[in-house]
Amino acid sequence: MQHVGVTRSGRAVQVPIFSDEPKPELPPACGLYTLADHFDAYAVFEYLLSRELSRRTVDARARGMYHNMSSCHDLKLDRDWRKAECLALGLATIFNVLEHGKGLTDRIFKD
Repeated sequence: MQHVGVTRSGRAVQVPIFSDEPKPELPPACGLYTLADHFDAYAVFEYLLSRELSRRTVDARARGMYHNMSSCHDLKLDRDWRKAECLALGLATIFNVLEHGKGLTDRIFKD
C-alpha cells in the first residue's frame, strides 16, 4: 500500500501499489472509516485523478487506480449526506472538492 494522504480525523488514505484487479477492494483499514473519512478519501483520489489527467503523458495504470479508489469511497456515501457535507465545508463546486482533496494529500503529490 502507498500512503497518499490523511483524512481530517487523522486516518491514512492509501492505494494499492500493485493490483491487476479491475476494481480493487478498499484497504482493510477503511473498515474504521466514518462517512467523513470516506468523503475525504474520495476528495483525495479525485484530486490525484485530476492531477494525473492534466499531465502530458497520462499513466493509464495510475489513472485507473485513482478512479477505482475514488469510486469505491464514493459508493460508501449517500447522495444527501454528500450534499450536506459539501455545504458544511463550503464546497460549492467540484473544483472546491478537488482543493479540499489537495489539502489532505501528502506533500509529494502536490504540484
